[in-house]
Amino acid sequence: MEISPYQIDPKERYKLLIGSVVPRPIALVSTISSSGERNLAPFSFFTVAAYNPMLIAFFPLRFKHESNLKDTVMNIRETAEFVVNITTEDMAVAVNTTSGKFAHGVDEFKESGLTPVPSKLIKPFRVKESPIHFECRLHKLITLGEEEGGVDAIFGEVIHVHVDDSLLENGRIDVRKLKPIARLAGSEWSKLGEIISLERPIV
Repeated sequence: MEISPYQIDPKERYKLLIGSVVPRPIALVSTISSSGERNLAPFSFFTVAAYNPMLIAFFPLRFKHESNLKDTVMNIRETAEFVVNITTEDMAVAVNTTSGKFAHGVDEFKESGLTPVPSKLIKPFRVKESPIHFECRLHKLITLGEEEGGVDAIFGEVIHVHVDDSLLENGRIDVRKLKPIARLAGSEWSKLGEIISLERPIV
């Protein structure tokens, strides 16, 4: 099959992308509005960006019909703070619950049963059930496309990290103990699966 992406429906482009770029790690992002309303939402358009400065990035898609901006984006624009909570197998059902299209101002902590705990340096709460938290301050927000299907690219500078001691092996995170989950396409998710090891070639 060969196609020109702009000769197919935008929703078909979306399906092509999310079916091809897999697996995608899931950032469970917690924010708080300027009036104190908590919000929690998962994003699989998520990656590391740099380590000096320490930056992570996620890309909230514009899906909502009643508003172009997700609550997460609005809160970050207001407060410039958020927490990226790393997601695990044990959290999968609750994380999926937070993806619901709830009305503005609904507390997804309550809807999902996940537990809010105070952060060290910022106002948004961390998710207790997550074994790794990155407390972030907004580094840069870039709007890429104003219409539905565009994104607000959010880069956060990590200013504090929490890691559950049980994950550490010789000072490094043991991914087998972490048991991360990832998104595929549609309603499909994935677990870690088989791990292989390849040394980089010496040239």
